[in-house]
Amino acid sequence: MMRQTVFFIFLILYLFPCHSQTYNVKKLGLERKLSNSYVIDIAEDKNGYLWFATEEGINKLEGNIFTPYYKGSKNLNLTGNELNCILDDPNEPVLWIGTQRAGLAAFNYKTNQQVIYQHDENNPNSIATNDITDICVASDGNMWISTYWRGVEYLDRKTGNFIHYNQQTVPELVSNTVWSILDDGKGNLYIGHANNGMSVLSIKTKKVKNFIHDNSDGNSIPCNNVQSLFKDKTGNIWVGTEKGLALFNPDNETFKKLRGG
Repeated sequence: MMRQTVFFIFLILYLFPCHSQTYNVKKLGLERKLSNSYVIDIAEDKNGYLWFATEEGINKLEGNIFTPYYKGSKNLNLTGNELNCILDDPNEPVLWIGTQRAGLAAFNYKTNQQVIYQHDENNPNSIATNDITDICVASDGNMWISTYWRGVEYLDRKTGNFIHYNQQTVPELVSNTVWSILDDGKGNLYIGHANNGMSVLSIKTKKVKNFIHDNSDGNSIPCNNVQSLFKDKTGNIWVGTEKGLALFNPDNETFKKLRGG
């Protein structure tokens, strides 16, 4: 994912600053037909094109010019223009698009076909709510979807049905408000909450461990607002909060905080 690439660039510059080097930053904005200056997420598709999710549609960068897509566009008709996240599918030419209030979409950029998932009050197997905050691939190839109001959703891609993971179905969860999710490939789902720390859910047993900031414990999570989660190639779990970055150790369940200079 492009988001992962950006994370690694940040981490290298943080840990190994090169003060003697200079960098040129080229700005691409509204003058290049970018639909909105508030860029929320970035993904790179299998053709090498970059896609930018904004508060006003999604944008495909071709050369130095953006092609914006909105609700009502011909090839990519968004269900809503206010987006929260995008993810390029690791196996198929599909861009997953999470909106703020209009559900989830899987756009096949090879065929220009789109599958839309929205809440249906008459269908208990539909997605629990239309407010999507994060998307990640499950270790079995299906999809995890986080929402701001109704916890986490598991999408069975073959049936199109959703399994709901929230305080009703998993009472040990500390909150239903979720910013970020991560499948560690070892049977655990990491859940980053808004103002309620981080939860680690055993996918098989549905047992949960909740981690909350403790002012008296220097090894606790830095902040209860967990906005991003990331697993690197060596298996490290990185936790991004509004009060800094931390490295989580699953063995002793402690957080090592990284502080700026």
